[in-house]
Amino acid sequence: MSADILGTLRNHGLDLSCIAAHWTAGYDVVKNVNEFQPNFATVGFVVSYVVVVLCFPILLGLALYAVWSLAKLGPARKTFSTILIVGFGVPLYPILAFLTLAIFWIILGVATLGLAVALPMFCAAILIIQLRGELSVFVDHQREMNQEDELVVEDITFVQLFFGIVMGCLSFCTFGVLAMALTLLKSPLVLGSCVVHGVRHSLPAFTESGNWCPLVFLVWCFAFVGGCIVVILGILVSMLVKLVAAGLWPAYVFTGWLRIMGGRRRNDVGLCAPVRESLKAGYQVLWASDLLTNACITMRFDLLKQSCEEFGQMVVGLRSDLSPECRAVACLPAVTIGLLHGWEITAESLARQLCVPKLSVTDAWDSFAREMKRVGREALDTGVLTEDFVLSVPPELIIGLPARVLLDTVERSSGPDIVLASGLRLTEAFRPKTDFGKMVWREMQTAMAVRASADLPHDARTALCGALLAGGGDPEELPQGLAAAVQAFESMGPPWKEPCDGIYRALIAVSLECSRQSIFKSKLEEVLQALTKDDPAEALLASEPDSCSDDDSSSSESEPASP
Repeated sequence: MSADILGTLRNHGLDLSCIAAHWTAGYDVVKNVNEFQPNFATVGFVVSYVVVVLCFPILLGLALYAVWSLAKLGPARKTFSTILIVGFGVPLYPILAFLTLAIFWIILGVATLGLAVALPMFCAAILIIQLRGELSVFVDHQREMNQEDELVVEDITFVQLFFGIVMGCLSFCTFGVLAMALTLLKSPLVLGSCVVHGVRHSLPAFTESGNWCPLVFLVWCFAFVGGCIVVILGILVSMLVKLVAAGLWPAYVFTGWLRIMGGRRRNDVGLCAPVRESLKAGYQVLWASDLLTNACITMRFDLLKQSCEEFGQMVVGLRSDLSPECRAVACLPAVTIGLLHGWEITAESLARQLCVPKLSVTDAWDSFAREMKRVGREALDTGVLTEDFVLSVPPELIIGLPARVLLDTVERSSGPDIVLASGLRLTEAFRPKTDFGKMVWREMQTAMAVRASADLPHDARTALCGALLAGGGDPEELPQGLAAAVQAFESMGPPWKEPCDGIYRALIAVSLECSRQSIFKSKLEEVLQALTKDDPAEALLASEPDSCSDDDSSSSESEPASP
């Protein structure tokens, strides 16, 4: 019967003898590894037993010293106790120590063996269950998207697929090899830097150990050897990861897969642009390799962690390049992939976090820009601002104009929700959850709470509007009308001074943080330049670049920012 089964399997191309031979070869490799690596339970038992035996004279001396130090016993009883300790302790101590340590290490060895067998199974089961749950959520979300009537399914042609694979292979053979070689050349420096970093941070342990210094030094030696092995293995793993990334990332960029994660692929870029951007993507892998190794060499492990996080955000389309502090570590010049625009990435990311269409986010930016234009034109018409002051694009106005518009947002909102000029409502559940978004939400909630509790009269509100528009600038450097408004705010007395100060601090903090965002700052400069045109609406539209046009839409989308 068994022979028939084996014959059937062999006829279908499954030779069990070949499988058994491979299994035996793998078992021999594991056996050789076990022979090369000593058994930890045996080594632990031998070392601990030798240490216990060597400690016996010391322990015996301490015991006798304690006996002869007893004040209530006479010399005869002390002598009798000494005879008992020496007579029974000397022969029984090695035997009891042997049995006790044997039991301990046998239990520890069995427990460790059981853990080595059960832990991988347990982790695999947990991983499968977790992945299955995440996959179920993802599949349900995709099914909901398939039921939408306006869902546009984007895909690439087989020609683009072929060229994407070709570009991936070329980058794998060029930039991947260069990244591996660069990592290999810098590996001694990386290892030395990690060793210096580890030694420097472990030195306090010796000074704080006191009498335990020899034992701490022994443990440190094992940790030092183990750490060096881990660093070497980490360098080898990073070389393989960079090699694989050099093949995947250019193909990933060429075929426009970023549109699935948050970007949108241009449909009219032809073939030259994707090839150019794919080459940039391959170079980015080499540049990233240089950045990460330099971060290790300079012992800037905080930037190493931050760079890894920002690379992950680039992969999913949440940013187009790294922050300036991370780019400063690299020796090679940085490049930015141009198939995606930062505004489009921001719009898609915000739309996902708010659970609204992307058009709602673009409308929110359009309405915010219109409000800033309206406030700016009113200030120009009333003489609070001058054209020369606006044309200089001063930092005070970059901070003050958004802060003044945010006051209208605060007064428009009710309760904990923030209502934008476009009608978009931000709630506790649906709002940006980034560090920047959390800070804006917290300060806006503070300003809303203070404004709701204070019924400001017209004069106090006018002074607050002027102070916000000044953006914290020096009155001597401001236009005369704006400086007068700041002086009126500073001379305000109770009971309105305290609530106005609370609103002022919160909104200026939000606007100041917004001004640090390069995308927001560039768009705000366009708004300020448009204020001095004869027709500010047309000037602003003329200053905005055309956005990507979809296949089913002939109108261009405005570029968004997060108010």
